[in-house]
Amino acid sequence: MGAAVIMACLCILIAATSHAVLLDRVVAAVNNDVITLSELQQAVAFNAAIGGKGSGSRLEMETLQGIINRRLLLQEAYRLKVAEVSEQDIAAEVVRLRERLGTEASFQEFLARIGLTEAQLEKLLGERLLVERFVEKKIGLFARVNRDDVQAYFREHPDEFRDMRFTEVQKQITARLSEQKVSQQLDQYVDELRSRAFIRINAVREDGQ
Repeated sequence: MGAAVIMACLCILIAATSHAVLLDRVVAAVNNDVITLSELQQAVAFNAAIGGKGSGSRLEMETLQGIINRRLLLQEAYRLKVAEVSEQDIAAEVVRLRERLGTEASFQEFLARIGLTEAQLEKLLGERLLVERFVEKKIGLFARVNRDDVQAYFREHPDEFRDMRFTEVQKQITARLSEQKVSQQLDQYVDELRSRAFIRINAVREDGQ
């Protein structure tokens, strides 16, 4: 389906309940994929419930940009097929979330608050896990930190590691530098993907709401 056809489909009717129909809008297009308002709202609610973030138009736009970036990475993961996620992996993610929430009642309340079914939650967690594994294989393997870099960081931050030996903090510094390197290379990779992609963003809120 071409981009023009995608953007022509601005309104999608979805059943909200057995007695009502809710109008869902397309808020963005990423190549041949669309992102709907309900997807954005669910992502905002999910991030707020898990990470404790607030709400508002700024958070919506930040979340939308995050969804776009993740969608681009997901498309690349499917295209290159260098990472995969099994049903068992997804089930384990759901179990971890259930354990984090504590009780079955809390888990069900979480789903209701976000507006997700268990099947939709599994899809969301599966896609996030696939993106994580794709980034690890595509970028993480090439973001190695050598011992010289770690020793240099240790020498240049004496106040941070006062009264500590290098061997005591070597793993900690290595992990920190590796994370920074992956983050930098990931930003560059996403920028490259965005430069080649068709991305269109529509107004998230109508009439200034």
